[in-house]
Amino acid sequence: MGIFRFAGIELEEAPEFVLPICPYCKAELRRLWSKSRGLGGVAQKQILLCPECRSFLGYAMEVT
Repeated sequence: MGIFRFAGIELEEAPEFVLPICPYCKAELRRLWSKSRGLGGVAQKQILLCPECRSFLGYAMEVT
């Protein structure tokens, strides 16, 4: 399992039929938009957006 461990909270895999919901427009997210910056082999920054309302949903940075 992942690195997230909190006392009293169980983390389990969501069923396949469950879709996340955008916290802003409440649309079911069957897909996400992503925008990336950076070069392969170096650091790549990525943001995730709701394709319905274009709200910012998350940020990630990958160092390869």
